[in-house]
Amino acid sequence: MGAGRERPDTRARTGRWCTPFQHVATLLDHLARQLQADLGRNVVGLYVYGSLTQNAFDARRSDVDCVAVIRRRLSPVVVSRLRANLGRLSDRHSWMRRLQLTILIQRELLRFNGDGWLYQFGRLSRTGSDGNPIIWANIFESGQVVFGADPHTFVPPITAALMHAALEREIGYLRTELVTNRASVWRGRPAYRRYAALTACRILYTLETGRVAPKRTAAVWALRRLPSVHRAIVSRAIARPPETRLLPLGPLRCLLEHVQRSLVAARKRPCLLAAAAGRSLRASRPEFWFCLRHPICEQHSWPPGGRTTASPFPS
Repeated sequence: MGAGRERPDTRARTGRWCTPFQHVATLLDHLARQLQADLGRNVVGLYVYGSLTQNAFDARRSDVDCVAVIRRRLSPVVVSRLRANLGRLSDRHSWMRRLQLTILIQRELLRFNGDGWLYQFGRLSRTGSDGNPIIWANIFESGQVVFGADPHTFVPPITAALMHAALEREIGYLRTELVTNRASVWRGRPAYRRYAALTACRILYTLETGRVAPKRTAAVWALRRLPSVHRAIVSRAIARPPETRLLPLGPLRCLLEHVQRSLVAARKRPCLLAAAAGRSLRASRPEFWFCLRHPICEQHSWPPGGRTTASPFPS
């Protein structure tokens, strides 16, 4: 963001999308029209989340993260038409290569192994959905409605237990790529290793505070709390300009194991989840996130192995 620019009000709401990045605003306006034309009454709405709504958008490298909600599954004919029209839209807008659009079915938003589609890297694919609530937590706190219904009216309650399970899946995705899958194509990419280190910090931040934060915010927060053995790898991950060398795999794996142990400890002590939920409630709107009106005991753009949808922690 430029110096002196007033931060737009980005809490989830209906109305015209507001962003200081005119090219992004134009893209989202055209995308909204295309979705409404192709999906008709089947589309519930289009919602923006991630760095664009968290005052953390970097026009040089950030993705444009959004989710479209539909009422019923897409037929092959509709998918084919939408794929062709998104391709034509890509020819008109260079920012389409930054677009990460997830399409989810309303009744399956928080269902593991639900259905879904993902437009990423210029391709629309049927990917399924792992029902991850982190996207919706982000949208409730700072997202915007491009068009359609207020998400508070249709997203099911997000409990502490549901969020904790999502965080465990997220660290599992990272460990698969960097620990267990020796053939991973992502393991040797410098950008992915940085992403993994920063996502680990975001998982810890969410576990402790009950909120979703941009990568850098979570990393700075983590540097003040992590054991000293893990601080060097996090410092390198947020270095500017980004390092072109690979972050060392050994310290990165140790950081992931530390996060895994923290999640296991929280699962064994439900009071920790309740405490994080309470802090989130005091720090934000009453309806946001863990929904303490329900019992606590209730249940980036990388495509890591095993994941059925885009990362809930956006770039």
